[in-house]
Amino acid sequence: MILLVKLVFIAQSVAQKPVTTIALSPSKKYSIPFTWLADSVNGSIEPHAAMLIPVKLPHCSQQFYMQFDMGAPNTVFYKNKLRAISEKYPSFDPLPDTAGSLQQMAITVGKNKISITQAYLLDFGEKTIDWFAGKKEIIGTIGSDWLENRTVLINYPKQEIILNYTVPEKLQSRLTDFSYVQRNILIPVMIKGKKTILYFDSGSSAFALLTSKETALSMAVADAVASRYPVKSWGRTLYANSLVTADSVEMSQLKIPLHTVTYMEGASEEQVNRMLKLGIGGMTGNKLFLHSGLVLDTKNKKFLLIPSK
Repeated sequence: MILLVKLVFIAQSVAQKPVTTIALSPSKKYSIPFTWLADSVNGSIEPHAAMLIPVKLPHCSQQFYMQFDMGAPNTVFYKNKLRAISEKYPSFDPLPDTAGSLQQMAITVGKNKISITQAYLLDFGEKTIDWFAGKKEIIGTIGSDWLENRTVLINYPKQEIILNYTVPEKLQSRLTDFSYVQRNILIPVMIKGKKTILYFDSGSSAFALLTSKETALSMAVADAVASRYPVKSWGRTLYANSLVTADSVEMSQLKIPLHTVTYMEGASEEQVNRMLKLGIGGMTGNKLFLHSGLVLDTKNKKFLLIPSK
């Protein structure tokens, strides 16, 4: 499975100050397409396992992909993949600095040429690339640094991300506060009539709500039997337990049915307790928003949910 579930929530943030810079014109609207990557989850196909953005590299004709992961505070490239690309395309020669990051990387996304400075290099993934099988080769992760001081629309039904989005005047009254802390997205919601906060991670698509065991059991329908299955998490194997629920999440003046609620076995109790003490009730991924457009204004810390017509 390529699905990486980040169970540490807010505690997983990098300790150092983010340094990655994405060169985008503040006056230009950037339309970025994305595609879904399917994966096997609990013996069945999950069609929305990961959001992939097609990218092109300088001096290289091959189509590559980067995962769109708002649970990652910084954009990273996979060192092994870049090395394999430079071996086949010698003109492509990204220069790392002594701190293990790229001084500068230019990529083309859709019709947009984007420059990234001080992108992290991660020693992750296979050291080879299959140039002929048509496999979607993932060479890195686009993080929440792309949202920095911008308004972004993630249009799930149209599979499009718009950077520097302008909220229509008729929808501005529905804008709601959210927290944006060290590039982490924390969305206020109502669940079972109680206010709580959900950590939004677009890199974890399989779960509408991932929460503590106690909360999950309290939300399950009577006599619900948990569906238990292994999940990879950065080299560890954890076990997800999903239960049927009739509860919904209320946010941005909309009510969204959850259908399932999940808790994880194998996560540190300390991490879970820290999450709860911070007032974070759980984590949500893309599944909750598949029929909506999610607007995030990180400069003014406002968000909006736009239901599909």
